Amino acid sequence: MKKLIFFTLFIFVSFNTIKAQDSIKRKQHLREYFVYDISEKLNVSLYFLNNKSDFSLAGNKAIKLNYSPNDYGAIGLSVRLNWLGIAFGYAPKNLQENFKGTTTYTNLKISSYGKKLGFDIYYLDYSGFYLDNSKEVLGSNFPLRHYIRQDLNTLTIGTNFYYIFNHKRYSYRSTFIQNEIQKHSAGSFMINGSLNYFNISADSSIVPKEIDVMKFSPEAKIKKGDFYNLSIMPGYGHTFVAFKHWYLTLSVYAGINFQQQYYTSELKDYRNEVYNQFEFIPRAMARAGVGYNSPRFFAGINGVFDVYNLPLGKNEHISYSVGSASAYLGYHFNLPKSITKHTDKMKVFPNINFQKN
Repeated sequence: MKKLIFFTLFIFVSFNTIKAQDSIKRKQHLREYFVYDISEKLNVSLYFLNNKSDFSLAGNKAIKLNYSPNDYGAIGLSVRLNWLGIAFGYAPKNLQENFKGTTTYTNLKISSYGKKLGFDIYYLDYSGFYLDNSKEVLGSNFPLRHYIRQDLNTLTIGTNFYYIFNHKRYSYRSTFIQNEIQKHSAGSFMINGSLNYFNISADSSIVPKEIDVMKFSPEAKIKKGDFYNLSIMPGYGHTFVAFKHWYLTLSVYAGINFQQQYYTSELKDYRNEVYNQFEFIPRAMARAGVGYNSPRFFAGINGVFDVYNLPLGKNEHISYSVGSASAYLGYHFNLPKSITKHTDKMKVFPNINFQKN
């Protein structure tokens, strides 16, 4: 009887072990059918990057103030091997300083595009802005080409986390870091969580004194403020593949943003009014890319479109962007087996990109 029980237990364990191994193999073959892993290659690319660090204030009289920093896109070099990518960009000295003023800034980003999980961490510190639509807002008689605010500063710190449900078929890496190739069209539901802090400060109200004071409510005449955001956004992404190596990726997230506001506004008689309130507002963001990716050559354009809204009073709001867009041209280099046998062990680490401009 004991032998029969032992034999039955042995057959049961063996059957389940074989079944589990078959399941693992099927999952592995499924991903290999949709995604081609080329992370053992050395990826080197030249890129042009344009970070979005502007903001706008929309008034209740169909008037809008568009503030932009006097910075230009960075030209850089990106190098990636397995889990680690490093990008360093050079931005030329501010152009047209006589008309747009001088902007000093620090722009640091760390991102990870894993098979299942990914994140962005960013630190954006900007000082010196100009009013991009000065003539429209202040009139054609305004003596300068642009209204300049050297005293205006913004600081944005935040992170995005996302999870890809259908990671067996769908690769975000193929679009955004090019160390995989999406072989066949596929998509996935995703979920995104975001934390964000935005600070704005100036010597006086961000609303120019040349503007009729009745066009903005007291809440909109911000002098300094702190804004804290927590967002939860489900979403969906899809990569369309054509002619084996051409692709178009579209992904959109939409959900709820919980926002705590604490800011000071400057009133007409130069008195300060402090506001402390909580907002519950919708939010959306998108990631997209288009390009060509083969085992040798890759090129394309991709971007992150991420805008936050700060409601002020009943009818006004500030919108600020933390997105970016880049164009790149690169090559996948094969490394000797004597090197790849060591670097393949690095695949257990999460993919990380360091970028400084």
